[in-house]
Parts: sequence; structure tokens; C-alpha cells
Amino acid sequence: VMKSIRWDKPSTGWKKLNTDGSLVDSLGLAGGGGVVRDDQGNWVFGSARKIGPVSSFLAELWSLRDGFFLCVQAQVQALIVEMDAKALVDAFSNQNNSNVITSPLMEDCRQLATQIPQVRFMHVYREANRVANHLAKLGSSMESDFVVFSSPPVDIVSVVEADCRGLFVNRMCPVPVLFV
Repeated sequence: VMKSIRWDKPSTGWKKLNTDGSLVDSLGLAGGGGVVRDDQGNWVFGSARKIGPVSSFLAELWSLRDGFFLCVQAQVQALIVEMDAKALVDAFSNQNNSNVITSPLMEDCRQLATQIPQVRFMHVYREANRVANHLAKLGSSMESDFVVFSSPPVDIVSVVEADCRGLFVNRMCPVPVLFV
């Protein structure tokens, strides 16, 4: 089934954090990125991190941790977190999930999330997460370890503007299976 996918602005008074991890297979290096936008779709801040040789799951988790850390510093009160990493969204939905490798980083994320009064997690298709994806790819190739952007990097301004205008991207999606 063909679906039209887009980034949606959060409700009034909320901010939205989109995060993503990127793994450059040819180099084995990972990067992470995230962006926070307000209820008008305006850029609040973004970040990119050079992570190094880790799994895509850990890259996603590092990106989330960075986003939470910046939101806590900015005293964000109501936050919608969107990621295209369904496994990570599911892990935060089930607090009993545990993994020795990711546990300290996961606990860091959970602890930071408790410092934000209202947090909601949502899975989105990658087409609704394009700005974070661009920041994650930027992170994997940066010289610096971590950069915070007060405005969008020049290379992604057009993607940010497309999101604000509500432009759709078509995506083929599986047909939902109905059980009778």
C-alpha cells in the first residue's frame, strides 16, 4: 500500500525531538544526530555526534541520550520523541527490557527522560525523520566529536523547510493483516 509520510508539528506547547543513528558500512563508523523543533516547526537546536565503530542500535541510543541531555539543559517541559528505530521505541515502552551492553546507556536515557515532565515516544518511518538522518550522517564524518547547532546546517535547510511546509514523501508499506 502506498502511504504519504511527512513530519508533523507537535501540539501547542510541546517540542518534538527527532533522533537517528547512522552506520557507514564501508567504514564501519557510526554517527548520531537529533533535532528539536517547536510547535510551529521552528528549529530550536540540533546536534551531531561522531560515535565510531558501534552497532546501529547503539548509535540510535547515543543520539537519543544526546537529545535528552540537551532538552534537560534547555528545560523542555513537554516532549514528543520520534525515532525510526522501532526496537528502541519498544524498549522504552517496556521498562523490563534489559541488555548488559546497552544497559548503562539505556539507564542514562531513562534517567534523563524523568527530568522532563511530559515525554511521549513514537515510532515514525524514516521519511518523517529526514532531518535527524542528515544530522546523523553528518556526525559520522565530522572531525569534532560533538556539535550543537543553534540553526540548521546549510546542507539541510531545504529538508527542514520541506518538513515545515508539510511536504509528503510516498512510501510503500505492508498491508495490515486482519485476524478474524
